[in-house]
Amino acid sequence: MWVSAACGLGSAPAFLCDTWSPWEQQRRRRWLNFGIKTPSRTVPCPLISPSTRVSLFGLAALILPEQFPYYLAFVKSLSLGPALIYSAKFALAFPLTYHTWNGIRHLMWDMGKGFKIPQVYQSGVLVLVLTLLSSAGLAAM
Repeated sequence: MWVSAACGLGSAPAFLCDTWSPWEQQRRRRWLNFGIKTPSRTVPCPLISPSTRVSLFGLAALILPEQFPYYLAFVKSLSLGPALIYSAKFALAFPLTYHTWNGIRHLMWDMGKGFKIPQVYQSGVLVLVLTLLSSAGLAAM
């Protein structure tokens, strides 16, 4: 408290005085308290982040040392049930479709469309829905 009074008189060192105007101080206080008093709601961003990790793990399968027929014969030799096979196909299709739809989303951003926060959330949800639907469709083939 004494520092602000000393700054007003000009007798305090410059590094102790806050050089921001009252308007900037008010804006900074609002920024620091943002989100504390408002109820939180579910947004797609926390859902998209793990999807990126999963899809990167799936894309890492592209650098496996053997060719595809080797792994196909290995899976057939395990005699797995159809539900497990469908799940595995879905897990393989998910990274491909996620990156495809998210790439289209980024192309739209490159054209300057969809930058408003509600549009970002809508496009995030749309990417997740289209990813799930197209992955399910590819796994059913």
